[in-house]
Amino acid sequence: MTPYERLMAEAVPTGTFGRARPTRRQQTEPAPAWTPEQQAAHRAELEAALSPKRPRRPQLRLVDTPAA
Repeated sequence: MTPYERLMAEAVPTGTFGRARPTRRQQTEPAPAWTPEQQAAHRAELEAALSPKRPRRPQLRLVDTPAA
C-alpha cells in the first residue's frame, strides 16, 4: 500500500471525535464557596510561594576590560 493509499484509507473526520452523536452534558454541582478566612489563607500561601526568598542577583554583569 502506498502512502497515498494509506492516507485515503483513513476515516474522514466527522467532528464528533469518534462518537456517532455528541454525549449529553452531565449536570454537576458548583464547587462550594470559600469562606473569607479560607480565601485569605490561600492567597497568603500563593504569595509566599511566588515571592522570592532572597534578592536575585542580576544574570548579566558588565566586565570592564582595559583598553589595549
